[in-house]
Amino acid sequence: MMVDNSGTQALFDLWKKQIEEGTQAWTRLVGQTAQAGQGQAPDPLQFWRPFMDAGIAGWTKLLTQGPPTPELLTQWKQFLDQWITAWGKVLEQAMGTEAFAQALGKYLDQWLSIQAPVKKIAEESTEATLQALGMPSRNQVVGIARQMVDLEDRIEGLEDRLGALLARMDDLFKSLADHEAAAARRAAERVAQ
Repeated sequence: MMVDNSGTQALFDLWKKQIEEGTQAWTRLVGQTAQAGQGQAPDPLQFWRPFMDAGIAGWTKLLTQGPPTPELLTQWKQFLDQWITAWGKVLEQAMGTEAFAQALGKYLDQWLSIQAPVKKIAEESTEATLQALGMPSRNQVVGIARQMVDLEDRIEGLEDRLGALLARMDDLFKSLADHEAAAARRAAERVAQ
């Protein structure tokens, strides 16, 4: 029994053509952007959405007609491999342009400017929660740690100064003992004479 795969092949060819046209359009768009030196990065939805919608509609129609055959799945795998390779090349070229770097930088700046207020609100909320629970906040713990480090430094300084003072006192006591011993010898010499 032979299975008629002409409909499947036609749909596959249509899908493949859409992917190739979309890839070529992306390549042209990236090339034009790089040549014109435009600051705007290409809009991926401009080409991505139309052929993805058409392709998904075609595959949905095919899959509702019956279960996929092993031949269809093999073709689908080969097609996906080719599609991923083609898009990988296009995206690699697009990401290597100055326009892409500028667009990515602009996006990151926008993201960080949005995240700053969110982070501040989260920190305030955490601070309020910890305060309500009677627990120290991160800032309080960091403050105490700094004070402890400062206190340790002061204690080490006092230990050094105390050690120096004790050494000086030892020198004074030794000098005083030497002086008293010398005075006692002189007195003994005077008495002996």
